[in-house]
Amino acid sequence: RRYMSTGAASVLAVALVLFLASGPSSSALGVAETNEVPLHHQSLAESKSIEMQVEYGEPSEEMKAYLADPVAYANEHPHEAERLHDERKAKRQAALREEYKKKREEILEALSETNRAKNVVIAILATIVVITVMIDLGASYVMKSCNDFSRPVVEILFKELTVLGCIALLVFMTVKTGFPQRISEAIFGTPSELVEMFDMAHVLIFLIIVLFVSMIALILWRFASFCEDWDGYELTAIDAVKQGKSLKDIQSLTFGIPPRPLPEEIKNYCTMRHSFLNPALRVSRHALDSSFRFSDYLRECTTHTFKEIVEVEPETWGVIMVLIVLSRFFMMIPHEDVKLAAFLSLGVGLLGVMILTRNKLLEIYMTLVRPNDTEDDNLPFYQQRHRAMVRASKGESKEKTWFDKMCNGDREPNAHESLFWCGASGPGFALHIIRTCSFLSAVYFAIFVFRFMPDMSHGIHTIMLMVLAIVCPSIMMYHYVPQVIKLYILTTSIEMMRRKHIIHEVEHHIRRHRRFFVHRLVHTLKGYARRILKADREGVSRDLETARMQEIKEVFDMFEVDCPTRPGVRYIPSHDVNNFFMQVGLQMDEGELKDLVQELGDGLDGIVFESTVDFLGGFSSSQLTDQMIDAVFVDIDRDNKNPHKKFDNEITEDEFCAKLSQINAFFGTKGHGGGAEQLIDWLDWAVVTHKINVANKTEELDGADGLEAHVTRVFTPQTFRALLKHGSNV
Repeated sequence: RRYMSTGAASVLAVALVLFLASGPSSSALGVAETNEVPLHHQSLAESKSIEMQVEYGEPSEEMKAYLADPVAYANEHPHEAERLHDERKAKRQAALREEYKKKREEILEALSETNRAKNVVIAILATIVVITVMIDLGASYVMKSCNDFSRPVVEILFKELTVLGCIALLVFMTVKTGFPQRISEAIFGTPSELVEMFDMAHVLIFLIIVLFVSMIALILWRFASFCEDWDGYELTAIDAVKQGKSLKDIQSLTFGIPPRPLPEEIKNYCTMRHSFLNPALRVSRHALDSSFRFSDYLRECTTHTFKEIVEVEPETWGVIMVLIVLSRFFMMIPHEDVKLAAFLSLGVGLLGVMILTRNKLLEIYMTLVRPNDTEDDNLPFYQQRHRAMVRASKGESKEKTWFDKMCNGDREPNAHESLFWCGASGPGFALHIIRTCSFLSAVYFAIFVFRFMPDMSHGIHTIMLMVLAIVCPSIMMYHYVPQVIKLYILTTSIEMMRRKHIIHEVEHHIRRHRRFFVHRLVHTLKGYARRILKADREGVSRDLETARMQEIKEVFDMFEVDCPTRPGVRYIPSHDVNNFFMQVGLQMDEGELKDLVQELGDGLDGIVFESTVDFLGGFSSSQLTDQMIDAVFVDIDRDNKNPHKKFDNEITEDEFCAKLSQINAFFGTKGHGGGAEQLIDWLDWAVVTHKINVANKTEELDGADGLEAHVTRVFTPQTFRALLKHGSNV
């Protein structure tokens, strides 16, 4: 409704603009405005008839001789005649400019008093308001459409666009002071040359920012696939943990029947995750549990890295200042094709720098994931090598160079930092390379459009040079920059460079979502157990206290309305569900709200009171009774499709998950963050954290690559009761 009302207001504003711009007719005003239309032409006609008086001042003797006979004087004194002619021409042009300014001011002053001019002013202001509203709505739509992964980066980009707007305002105010016009007259002899250069520079800066934003958006799009790959690798790593694989066993992981080795990238990911959750050296007071989502941690690191990339630092501007100075020598090149070839060398240089950075980060990455060579030492390979180098250099007295002091200060780089260029400053230096090369690529493309695009008609050799000039930076931005950023994130987020603040953010996010998931699971199992026990729905006592029930009832009454499709039924529409849960003290994501509407709405586009109270009862008392748990266990065991496994006093993890997906479709949703994945994560967390002794069973299932070995957990009545008792305690 908001967008429809805004659109209607915009249409009315445009109609007002058109009405005001047309101006009132002379008959409507009752006044004959004879001076409105012909005023400009009349003033020009008058200006042509005016004899322009030029003040040349008191002529010198040379000037008198020149004016007496210009031809004869020019034959005798050609240089002096040319100088005198230029002096009179300059004075004549200055007088013409003054006359033009005077007439222009008179015309504008006369036009400003007309009704048409006043209407146009109002029309311009209304148009600006409409454009501002549309831009604001567009920005709000973009922010709402962004996910948590890209929203911080979009906020930084909006900040850069705000800076661009401040630059535009500064340029406008500077031009209005008249100072650039006076400088232009002093340098070029005309007041408009420098102003045009200001405008051209402003348009160039705007194009650079637009290209930079577009390239960052392209890289973000590429990174979405990288994050999906990490989510898939996370599931493989979790399966390896379930099978009890050690760090050395990960290198021999296989999949499919017959067994085939895993790709190296997946093995490296499993090695990184294993070392991250089980570091050789203690890096914090509390250890991370097995439910920690390493892929979510890398996703958050990616977001923070992109925020750092899009914020252009002073070092990057310093590099640009150096290039601006060098561009003066570029302007001295006489031939256009030579200029284009020199410009091409900049693109090749950027590509070369990015390839070198990629190779260095790849070398660091392979060193970090390389297993150690000794069986009795748990230290990673890079730490073993660093210790050996430190021991070998103990007897040597080596004075630090100025470069070492600048990079490392007074301390020595640790084993991880020593792998980078510049030691302790290596990660920052690598990030500076990524940021500067990306921004320079935007500058490169913008200058190419402004400077060389008009030369397309100079011949086939010029076109070939232009194609080469575009190819190198395009390959760099599309292929190498995403790879370099990915390697930078991996090499600066693990081992001795853990980002502790991001770890805390991910842990908080996991705990919050687990709490919500567990209460949702308890709500589903309670309803399932009641149906099994044939309990009367109305007779079941609420888990909420009477005071709490009354409070929720009052909040529900604030938002509930009559259902238009079911007479006599009252519900809260979907657009007010979030406000209702916030009033009762719960904050939920948009996806969680959509799932709850389907679960608690009884087929309506909203939520009804009875289902909502049952759901909120889980937040008051999350405990399931032993009778409920046993009833659920027996019912799942009885419904086993295999007749040989019915009433065998055990259920598998797959049977439990399948039954939950039948009861509530949420627990069957696939994909990252879906209910099925959250259920497996909760099972892993509950079994490992509460040390529930469950047996594993290997089954052969049909997969995409034929028969695959599948490991599932088996629960007995005792372990199933422990699972739900302890696992629901969050």
